[in-house]
Amino acid sequence: MKKKEPMIKTKRMIIQPMTDEEIEKLIETTDSEEMKKAYGEMLAGCKADPESRIWYAPWQMSLKSDHTYIGDLGFKGPARENAVEIGYGILPEYEGKGYMTEAVQGMTQWAFGNEGVVFVEAETDPGNKASQRILEKCGFIPDGEGKEGPRFVLESPLPSWMAIYMLFGLSIGTALGSSFSSVGIGTAMGLCIGLAVGAALDSSAKKEREKLREKRRDKT
Repeated sequence: MKKKEPMIKTKRMIIQPMTDEEIEKLIETTDSEEMKKAYGEMLAGCKADPESRIWYAPWQMSLKSDHTYIGDLGFKGPARENAVEIGYGILPEYEGKGYMTEAVQGMTQWAFGNEGVVFVEAETDPGNKASQRILEKCGFIPDGEGKEGPRFVLESPLPSWMAIYMLFGLSIGTALGSSFSSVGIGTAMGLCIGLAVGAALDSSAKKEREKLREKRRDKT
C-alpha cells in the first residue's frame, strides 16, 4: 500500500511534497539554470531513496483560497546527526507578504515531529537580508558560516516531564489516599513522587540535549 504523503496546513496555505511528475514539470518551466539544477538534484534524491523522498522533494506552497502555486521549500535530505537543512523560495509577486515566514514555521514544526530531528539548519547568501529576516522571525539564531554563507539554526523545544508527572502522581496519590481513607496524605505522596520523577526526567533530557549540542559543535 502506498504511504500517505504528509500535508501541512497553515493559516493561508497548503504545503505538500511534489510528485516526481510535478518536479519534472517544474524543471521544464523554470527559467533559472541554477534552479533547474537544484530541482534536478531533488528529483534524483527522490528516485534514489523513495522511502525518504519527502526529505528530498520540494514541497509546493499553494494558497488555500484558489490553490495557486506561490513557491516551494524543502529539506536537503534526511536527518544527519539529528539535523536537517531547509531551503526555500517564493515567486517575486508574493514576496513581502509573510507567506515564506508562515511556511518555514509550518515546516519546522512538522520536522520536529519526526523522530531524530532536533535541529533545523539553513544557510543564506551573505547579501540576502530578506531571507535572514525570515529565519530570525521563525526563531533561528546565527550559527557561524556554512558553504553558502551565514548559517542559522533552530532547536526543537525540550519536553517538560515535570507537569506531566505531577498530574500523574496527583491522580495516583488521590486514588491511593481514597483506598486508605486519607486523600490528603495520598495526594501529597503522589505529588512528591510525580515531582521527583518529572525532575529526574527533565534533568536527563537537558543533559542529553547538551551532548547533542556538543556533538554538533564538534562537527561544525
